[in-house]
Amino acid sequence: MNNSEGFKNVLIVGLGLIGGSIAKRLKEISYSGDVYGLDRDLAILQSAYSDSLIKNDSINSLEGLEDILILFCTPVLSFNEALESVISLQPSEKAVFTDTLSTKTQILELLISESESIKNRFVLSHPIAGSERSGLENSKESLFVDRITVISPHETNENHHIDRVSDFWRELGSSIKILSCKEHDAIFAKTSHLPHVISYALMQSLFGKLHEKTFEFSGGSLEDYTRIASSDPIMWKDIFISNNENILKSIEDFELSLKELKDLIKQQDEEAILKFLQDTKTLRDNSLENY
Repeated sequence: MNNSEGFKNVLIVGLGLIGGSIAKRLKEISYSGDVYGLDRDLAILQSAYSDSLIKNDSINSLEGLEDILILFCTPVLSFNEALESVISLQPSEKAVFTDTLSTKTQILELLISESESIKNRFVLSHPIAGSERSGLENSKESLFVDRITVISPHETNENHHIDRVSDFWRELGSSIKILSCKEHDAIFAKTSHLPHVISYALMQSLFGKLHEKTFEFSGGSLEDYTRIASSDPIMWKDIFISNNENILKSIEDFELSLKELKDLIKQQDEEAILKFLQDTKTLRDNSLENY
C-alpha cells in the first residue's frame, strides 16, 4: 500500500447498486472526506441524502471542491451523458476521475476524443463485485470487502493518481490487480460476459418450451445457474454492445466446446463423454484450489 493521501471530497455519479454500495461503505468506515452524489433520478438522490449517505440533495456546481475524486457508476452507454453532466458542473482542474464500468476500451476511446485533460486524470477501475439485484435499495456496505478491483492504467496516467485511486478502493476493502484495457475486456468477455450471455439464452430456450414448468421440476441447480439472468437488462445490454467483438469471439469458442460435447453424446461414446466430464471437473477443482 502506498499510503497516499485520501480525498477530501468524493462525488458518486450514479447511485444504483454499485454507487450506493460505495456510499454505504464510506459511511460505515467513517471516511474522512465529504461524500456527494449525482443521479438523474432525483428521488434516488433524495433517498441517499435522507439516509445520510451523501451531503447533498441537489447539486449545481463543483466549484470550491478542490481535492475531489469523481466516480462514474453508470451503465456503459450512459457514460458520455454522465461525463457531460459532470463537466457542466465545472469540476476543479485537479479533480481525479475513476469509474466502475465493466468494459474499458470504449471508455478510453471516448476520453481520448472528448477531453485530453480529463483523460490524463482518469484512472479506469472495475470492482469485481455485484449482484443480480440492482438499485440503491439493494446496495450494501460489504459489497467490495475481500473483492478484487481491477485498475487499468493508460499511458498518460500519473502514478500519483493511480496510487490515490488504488488506495481509495483499498479503503473500501478491495485488493488491487492491474490489467491493461485490452486485457481487461478480453478476460471479462470470457469470465463474466459470456456466462451472462449463456444464462440469458438458456432462460429464453427453456421458457420457450416449458413455460411455467421451467422451475417447477428443476430442483435447485437451474435456479442457481440462471440467477444472473435476473441482472439489470440495461447494464448488460450496454456491456454486450460495448465489448461486442470480445464477446462474439468468446461465444464462438464456447460453441466449439458445446459442439464437441454434443457430438460425443450423439455418438453415445461413453468413454469419451466420461473423459470430457472428468477432465472438466479436474480443471475446475484445481483452479478453485489455486484461486
